[in-house]
Amino acid sequence: RPLPHAPSRPLRRPLPITASPTLTASLLAYTFNQDATCLAIGTDRGYQIFTCEPWASAHSCSEGGVGVVELLHSSSLVALVGAGTRPGESTRRLVMLNTRTNTSICELNFSSSVLRVRMNASRLLVVLETRTHIFELSSMKLLHTLETAPNRLGLADMCVAVGRCHAVLPAAAPGQILFFDALQLHALSTLHARKSALAALAISPCGSRVASASEKGTTVSVHSFPQGELLHAFRRGAIPASIYHLAFSSCLPPHDGAASGAGAAAATAQVWRCSRAAMPIS
Repeated sequence: RPLPHAPSRPLRRPLPITASPTLTASLLAYTFNQDATCLAIGTDRGYQIFTCEPWASAHSCSEGGVGVVELLHSSSLVALVGAGTRPGESTRRLVMLNTRTNTSICELNFSSSVLRVRMNASRLLVVLETRTHIFELSSMKLLHTLETAPNRLGLADMCVAVGRCHAVLPAAAPGQILFFDALQLHALSTLHARKSALAALAISPCGSRVASASEKGTTVSVHSFPQGELLHAFRRGAIPASIYHLAFSSCLPPHDGAASGAGAAAATAQVWRCSRAAMPIS
C-alpha cells in the first residue's frame, strides 16, 4: 500500500506508459487522493482515475494532455491543468471538472504556468513560480495571494485534516519554509530548514509534521508544525541524489504521519518510522 498523503507531482521527466497494447502515452503527473483509495494520472493524451482496492479504472478521458491533476477525496471533483503540448492545452488554465457529469464547473486563467494544485475540504492552493493563490473551494473566490521567491518546482503542500488548513511552501531565502494558516490567511512562522535550496516538501495529513529535502538529497528532515522543532534527520545516503518526492503515512492523532518516505533519482525508495526512536522500515 502506498504512503497515502502524496501530493500531485508533475514529473520532471515524462515516463512512457502503455495504456493499451496499441497505445503508448507519456506519464506527466500523478496523485493519490487524501486516503489513498484512488490514484489519478495525467498523460500527454489525457487523464485516468483508478480505484486502489480493488484496482480498477474508475474514469478516463483522452481529450488532451494533462500536466497537473488533483483529486478531492473520492468525490467527482477533479482539478486539471493542460500539458501545453498542443494548442488549447494551456498550462496557465485550471479547470475544475465534475467527472460524474463530465462537465466543467469553472475555469481559472493565470499569468503564468500552474505548477501544482492542492485541495482540501475548505481551500484550493494554486502554485505558480513566483506566487501562490488561495481560493475558497466552495465558491472558488480568491481569498489571498502570496508572493514567493522563484519556485520553479512548484513546491507546496497543505494538510487534509477537517478544520485545519496548515500549508507549507518555500520562503524568501533558499532552504527556508513558510508555515502558513490557509484558513485564517496569515503566516505562522518561517523555518530555516536546509542550507541549500529545497528539492521536496511535504506536510503530514493532520498538519503536525513537515518533511523537507534539499537539492543535495543526502538527508530528509522532519520538523514539527508550527514550532519548527527538528524531530528527525534521516540519512538517505552518502552520495548526493535528486529526491523527487516526499510523503507521510496517514494515521489518526496522536500518530499523525507515523511514517515518512522518499523517492530519489537513484532508483530507490526509502521509508522511515517517525518515532522518537526512529529507525528505517525499508
